[in-house]
Amino acid sequence: MRSFSIYWLLALGASIAPVTVAAQTPTRPAATAPSTAAQADTILKSSLRVYLDCQGGVRGCDRDFFVQELGFVNWVRDRFDSDVHLLITSLNAGNGGRELTINFLGQKAFSGKVDTLVVNTLPNDADDRVRRELVRTFQLGLAPFIARTPIASRLRLSLASGPAPQQINPRNVKDRWNFWLYRIDGNLSANGEQLVRSTNLSTSLSAARTTADWKINLGASGSYNERDFKVFVTDTDNPDLRDTVSVIVLQRAASTNALIGKTLTGHLTAGLKISGGFSEVLNQKVSMRLAPAIEYNIFPWTEATRRQLTLLYTLGLNHYQYYNTTVFGQDRETRGNQSLLIATSQRQKWGNTNLSLEGSHYLHDPQRNLLTLSGFVDLRLGRGFSLNFRGSASRVRDQIYIAGNARSERDILTQRQQLQTNFRYNMFVGVGYTFGSIYNTVVNQRFGTLGESGRRFGFGGG
Repeated sequence: MRSFSIYWLLALGASIAPVTVAAQTPTRPAATAPSTAAQADTILKSSLRVYLDCQGGVRGCDRDFFVQELGFVNWVRDRFDSDVHLLITSLNAGNGGRELTINFLGQKAFSGKVDTLVVNTLPNDADDRVRRELVRTFQLGLAPFIARTPIASRLRLSLASGPAPQQINPRNVKDRWNFWLYRIDGNLSANGEQLVRSTNLSTSLSAARTTADWKINLGASGSYNERDFKVFVTDTDNPDLRDTVSVIVLQRAASTNALIGKTLTGHLTAGLKISGGFSEVLNQKVSMRLAPAIEYNIFPWTEATRRQLTLLYTLGLNHYQYYNTTVFGQDRETRGNQSLLIATSQRQKWGNTNLSLEGSHYLHDPQRNLLTLSGFVDLRLGRGFSLNFRGSASRVRDQIYIAGNARSERDILTQRQQLQTNFRYNMFVGVGYTFGSIYNTVVNQRFGTLGESGRRFGFGGG
């Protein structure tokens, strides 16, 4: 028996297909046929208005491509002008790819009409494949909305012959990898000038197995960072001459980690975190940690693409060996600590937020603690007006690893080792206001690449 996959076409003027394919429309004599401009004007007045909202940098979300491929809708620049708010969110999938959730949120005359479709991608899928799959899904999801517009008579449904793709059920599929996913990465970067040179090497290995009941993540990474500064010094034999000497700063680190999580209910998860490694910056010759953890999500995990409110508690045991004796006179120590993280994530049509508050302290001395507030907020407050903020602020009192010997001026300037501090912060605030045409969806890529000089003078590409 042959199976079929569904697709649909909409013939709306020369931008999609010849006008003659529109059924139930008598063919006009050439002399009275409407001009292309007149057709475009008619489409602008009667077509569905769609606002594209790709939150979190969704891979394959190419607005210019969608505008060109789906010319039968009006792509507006503000959600307040749209009939359908196309909200796209994504989550990591167990195969290393992404699960893209497309929400079709009706507005104005379509208020209350909501639909959701899902696209699954593989980790090595090309961006072009992802964006074409999104186009196909947009067509399917927008069809019920277009069916209620004046151009519905030009909507056509059809069947593409061929076998329909089978949905894989992890419970009954035979997988020779047993749902394990492996990844190896290596990176080399170098930059330099006449007096400064920097080289960075890094590598990482990871293995992960994800099912509905279990989540296992294993990983290892290492980094080597070398900076070479040419410093001018006075020639001892001739004070009128200056020589250059190299000052080399090395920063090396490596780590291994494991996370095992077990689903208990639709809201509750238990797990275990194990890690080990070393870091010259943190004065840690050996660092090991074992920490059971429990996490509770106020909302069901089935709603994770749209909203989360989680509480994560860990109680761990840490062992450290140091390169240099610490400010507390320790060469090695074993300490217990506990932490509580409260995090919320919202992805709605008014914008998205991601906020977290984390507190931790060592059990042997509660005054050795850390409190951190961080997150970002991206709000669409009104017609054309947006506000975004990201940053973090920490009160730091848990640096038990700080070396006790005096830091040299060179170590301070090159940040060779972590310096003692009572606080850290970073912040960014942005405000934007867009006004003008809501209909202009013309794609023109000319002068899209202006090279180094274009970037220097502030010209944007694309």
